[in-house]
Amino acid sequence: MRKLSSAALSVTLLAGGLLAATPAQALSGGTAVPVGTHPFLARIATPTKACTGALVDPSWILTSASCLTAADSGAPAEAATVVVGDVDLSTGAGFTTTLTKVVRRTDRDVVLAKLEKPATGVATVALATTAPQAGETLQVAGFGRTATEWVPARPRVAPFTVSAVTGATVSVSSADGTDTCKGDAGGPAFRLAGGTAQLVALSSTSWQHGCLDVTETRSGGTETRVDDLAGWIRDNTVPTPVSCPAGAPIWTARADGSLWRYVHLDPAGGAVSWTQPGSAVGSGWTGRVLAGKGGVIWDIHRNNSAGDPYPNGSLKRWVYSTSTGWSGGGQVGSGWGRYLTDEYKNRITVDEKNRIFMIDDQGQLKYYLWNDTTGAWVNGAGDVLDTGWSRFDSITAAGDGVLYARKPGGELFRFKYDFTAKAWAGPGKPVGVGWQMFSEIFSPGGDILYGRGSTGTSPFNGQTGPVLRWYRYTANTETWAPSGPDHMGVTIGSGWNTELHVTAAPDTCKLAG
Repeated sequence: MRKLSSAALSVTLLAGGLLAATPAQALSGGTAVPVGTHPFLARIATPTKACTGALVDPSWILTSASCLTAADSGAPAEAATVVVGDVDLSTGAGFTTTLTKVVRRTDRDVVLAKLEKPATGVATVALATTAPQAGETLQVAGFGRTATEWVPARPRVAPFTVSAVTGATVSVSSADGTDTCKGDAGGPAFRLAGGTAQLVALSSTSWQHGCLDVTETRSGGTETRVDDLAGWIRDNTVPTPVSCPAGAPIWTARADGSLWRYVHLDPAGGAVSWTQPGSAVGSGWTGRVLAGKGGVIWDIHRNNSAGDPYPNGSLKRWVYSTSTGWSGGGQVGSGWGRYLTDEYKNRITVDEKNRIFMIDDQGQLKYYLWNDTTGAWVNGAGDVLDTGWSRFDSITAAGDGVLYARKPGGELFRFKYDFTAKAWAGPGKPVGVGWQMFSEIFSPGGDILYGRGSTGTSPFNGQTGPVLRWYRYTANTETWAPSGPDHMGVTIGSGWNTELHVTAAPDTCKLAG
């Protein structure tokens, strides 16, 4: 059997080169796929090869790793174009886009590939929920060559019988000796249940009996199982759910020093739903206010009067309870006055573990952690995580070690520091532009961001003015939640432009699972 290896790609099911399209059909036998029956069939082409895949989500194709030469996850090794949805190469029919990302399985010949634009309106294939069985008939389809033609205009499908099943593969054969051919790599093998296709496996290797330019007399092939990959596919294609069971407490410090506590009731979905306070919960908050976990409120203090014993830059730690009010308020640090200035006020943030992250005057990213049990700093001098952060004018913690960093020009980057491994989980990922419109960006956790200070339409009276915008980023799918009609987040409030600072409890929202 033609084996799949990096040294033998030319004899696997990959079609080498881009050949001129001619009226043809795929597989060495079988029948042409009727128009309208299996629009999930996808043809993938790179500068050196062509292959087949299956649309499992409007934005994702499942195919073989050899198809995209994927040694690892990330950008495709070659530029790749995908056509899906009743493809006909002779007429140009089908939805065409490119691939931007590959997610590789390490235990078998399978990758997920992300489409640059979703194939909206094209029916996806359902994933099988039971394993293939010996003697079962599967339909195998692909865009590979036929017995007489190099490049098919339409895909072809043929029935194959399962002869053996292992943990990761399925051996198949056809009664008439039909085989998969070059160009069929990654093509789906599916069962029909009540007329609905259920994806079971993907074409991997074959003797290519009967295929054009092949003299091999043996027949049969090996498919790579995908029926047991539903969880992995879901983890990489479906946005991770967020749980915010109690809503997001949002604290606003006003110019008169009063502190107010609002609650956004739907931080997970971005609905315009609020609990409005009837009165302030504190006074004298003229410094830099930062919410922490468990009701902790950090005050980088600004001296209010001659009778105020705390100088500028004193760090005070308070705890607020809705049932008992305030406790604490003692000084736990000094020398934090830098973060009272316009230059540094947005270069400090707190994550869900109560780590205080800051960019110092040397451009170092540092963090401090307070031990609630001992009532002392775990790292009184702070720990340096990275250097060169002077390029950012704002940082916002939005999860456990998750930081969104903004450049003055508005470019936004997402970083993740793994405190167990003591390493960054890859470089900062560019996730957006135009964020310079916000005077302040804050988060309740769970990769949810609020931005204030931009101009928009009030959700309450329809008037144009300063608004509060909501965003949610999903790291596993690298997508933002659906935004409003102006593609600038969802407007969930109006005003919010005259406050000194606004901050959200960072332990409110967490990724589920």
